[in-house]
Amino acid sequence: MRSTIKDRLMSLISWLGSILLALLVIAVGEWLPFMPAVQRFQEENPFINQLLTGVTLAMTVLGTLLLAFTQFLVRVPGPRAARRIQTIKTEGSVKGPGWFFSGKMISAGFSDEARFWRVREAFRDGEWWRVPRWRRMTLMMLGAILLFYGLFGLLILLFPPGVKFFLLLVVVYATVRTVYGFAVDQPSRESGDSSG
Repeated sequence: MRSTIKDRLMSLISWLGSILLALLVIAVGEWLPFMPAVQRFQEENPFINQLLTGVTLAMTVLGTLLLAFTQFLVRVPGPRAARRIQTIKTEGSVKGPGWFFSGKMISAGFSDEARFWRVREAFRDGEWWRVPRWRRMTLMMLGAILLFYGLFGLLILLFPPGVKFFLLLVVVYATVRTVYGFAVDQPSRESGDSSG
């Protein structure tokens, strides 16, 4: 009993610490001289602000569409893929306001994963466009990148200077961590990792 209370208390303290750190970063961003200058530049140049807002909205929508519909654009043939697909068929109608979901319903899902070193290898060997599995993964990665930068770019454009600074730090941190992981990831020796 004591350990669960202690764990919950430590979790709460950690959560509060993260919130306080985020608020501190936002406050520092408000006081930095270049952040209000960026805000003034945005206010003085509404055309540029509207153009950037349109670009980030387009990136966000395109990224969302790529993530949502790539599974339908690129078919991955083969017996291995057929076993991984889970299809559920049901018949009937939902009572109440759910009339929209009556009749036959079919859904399918898929999952795929690859280590960074394997993605690098696929790009180096040209598999990223030749092989349907890698084509799908490439389009989904492109969608995720567009959605991430588009959404954060839109938020950076819309929020006040302190929050802009915080979001900018989040984007820089995520970008650096991803690029670093992509650059240094290697196959693990003990597991004989050659999946892909």
